[in-house]
Amino acid sequence: MLRFLIVTLVLAPVAVAQLVTYDFNNLNGSNPYPFTLLDAQDSWSEETFNATNRCGVTATLSHDATQSLRFQEVGPGFGCDASRINDANFGFPPYVGTETNAYFQADIQVGYWGGSFGLAYDTDLDGRIRGYQPGELGVRFRVGTHANIQLQLIAADGTSVSAPLSSLGPVSGGDWLRIGVTMDLTAANGSGLGAVDVQNITGGATMLTPVPGLQAVPLGLDQTAGNATNPIAWNAVWLHFEGATYGLDNIQIGVKLVEYQVNSPLARMIVDGVVGSISSPATVNLAVGQVAMVSFQSSNAGTVWEVGMGAAPLIPASAGAFLTPDGDLVNIDLADPLFSFLWGGFASPPLANMTVPISFASPTSISGQLAVGDPTSITGARLSQPVRVIVP
Repeated sequence: MLRFLIVTLVLAPVAVAQLVTYDFNNLNGSNPYPFTLLDAQDSWSEETFNATNRCGVTATLSHDATQSLRFQEVGPGFGCDASRINDANFGFPPYVGTETNAYFQADIQVGYWGGSFGLAYDTDLDGRIRGYQPGELGVRFRVGTHANIQLQLIAADGTSVSAPLSSLGPVSGGDWLRIGVTMDLTAANGSGLGAVDVQNITGGATMLTPVPGLQAVPLGLDQTAGNATNPIAWNAVWLHFEGATYGLDNIQIGVKLVEYQVNSPLARMIVDGVVGSISSPATVNLAVGQVAMVSFQSSNAGTVWEVGMGAAPLIPASAGAFLTPDGDLVNIDLADPLFSFLWGGFASPPLANMTVPISFASPTSISGQLAVGDPTSITGARLSQPVRVIVP
């Protein structure tokens, strides 16, 4: 394993993400209800159903005190659709179908009956996207406090998977959530798999975290179709607000930077069942003396293995994590003065897939990442997800 130790000294920095942002800050907005009309501003097309006052642009009512969209009508069947087709003023780069980290994100103010946002295709070339027009809606999310809404990832074929809002911690109407959807367009033989991360902005969360139950969700894609099930065709954004009060801000679309290494069959380390994502690391909070179970697994069982550990926080790719020649991210801080190896540098017994208990007698914070020997790799080892354990 000397090869792995040497290679860690000559790792390459990670490439930057390819994301474009639309924040509504160049639109005209006003705070007095019913706000400034969105329709026809910067190529937005908006249609309101049943209600008198339409979806509008506020001046400072976003969570960041800037312009944002808002719909504030209450009544039976009251709602609005809005869309924007890519043009010279703003557009996201088209997908080619081989992306494994295609991504979209938006900040949404949570209402009751359901607010949706996603990517779309102007199938009939009429310059607008509407939910009632067949074949125009691609992958999207939906959120609402109604018991039948909660948080949903809706596939391009209309199927959906939901998770309770309670899985995110306390969420109430009026709260702002940042919802991100990562899509592997190549997975499941091209029909795609998606994963949802959420940051509760109102609740003070500082980062996106994976939503249990909304990971590896089938996306219903068809790259040969002439409608919005084909991600190569997506050329628009679409939103729908059903009833009051919903808001939207800070759209991001493109290819997501892989911030953190994830587990693979070659190297899996899981503490108390917590699994991270490319956007959010596995973070485990324990009480002093609480027992947690750590699982070490690999399809290369029987080879040497090692766990790098330290006190420093995990490093995302955007803050300087390094990429090995095998494409694995080193998220532990190699410059941490307290960095050490569990086995002194791969002087381990052969790895046996196992689960072992750990506990801490006093407050501490520790980061760790598993490396498993792999003679077929360039570095001689493959890496697991990083894990951060915090004992306050």
